Amino acid sequence: MSSCYIPKTLGELGEALKHLTSSSLILAGGTDLVLHMRQRHLEPDLLLSLTDVPALREIQVTPEQVSIGAMATMSEIVTSLDGIEDLQALADAAAGVGSPQIRNKGTIGGNAANASAAADLPPVLWLLGAEAEIMGPGGTCRTISIRDLPDGNQGNTLAENEVILRFLIDRRALKGWRSVFVKLGHRSEVTISRIGLAMALKQDADGTVLDARVVVGAIKPVPFPLPAAEELLRGKKPDPSSDLAIQLGETFKGNTRRVYKENAAKGVFQDALLRFQ
Repeated sequence: MSSCYIPKTLGELGEALKHLTSSSLILAGGTDLVLHMRQRHLEPDLLLSLTDVPALREIQVTPEQVSIGAMATMSEIVTSLDGIEDLQALADAAAGVGSPQIRNKGTIGGNAANASAAADLPPVLWLLGAEAEIMGPGGTCRTISIRDLPDGNQGNTLAENEVILRFLIDRRALKGWRSVFVKLGHRSEVTISRIGLAMALKQDADGTVLDARVVVGAIKPVPFPLPAAEELLRGKKPDPSSDLAIQLGETFKGNTRRVYKENAAKGVFQDALLRFQ
């Protein structure tokens, strides 16, 4: 590695991006990148660290919008969003990432940009209609839907000299909604998702579902909605003791070649329904 840039401001970050090449690497939380550098003996010509730009760590929540800086850690997301009904799924997903040490270092930007099929936060960002604000060389910015960030091949659509600045969620579109995220792994803690289920419901006064959104992760290369499950939920109460979870689990058929996931989906849906009691 010939050089390392550590910008302190967004202006300095824009200038630093001018120097990145296809052989450069960008360091966020480092929980994945550092391991990859060691295991694959990567030697970038330039390492750009995002760790010292305060603006990238800001989390701002208003009744109209939530803005989450790309360098906000999982722990910071949990602290800021836990208990906010429409954004609860983000807190749930962040709370289940790795160990406490990983949650203190791992960032939302890194989790999304890595584009791992098993990543926990992308299904929630899709569920909530998030947008990613991206900076390029010289500080030029553009905004894209979170759905346009992954390239479908375990990578992202960012140019080699672009970084994610923050994620934006329009809370006006989420008024009256409650959201949750549950996942299935090989163990209860420090586990990689085998199924990641992000669900949001809009209910009337007696609990009947007026509208529903379901987005699934860890099944295909990118998260995907489950319209059949959404249709099943509408007009019903989210009762985990009924046959509803079994019916919802059936909607997984045809979306995965792994039979155990089709069967396990029923339990995952039941866990999600329990959260709406």
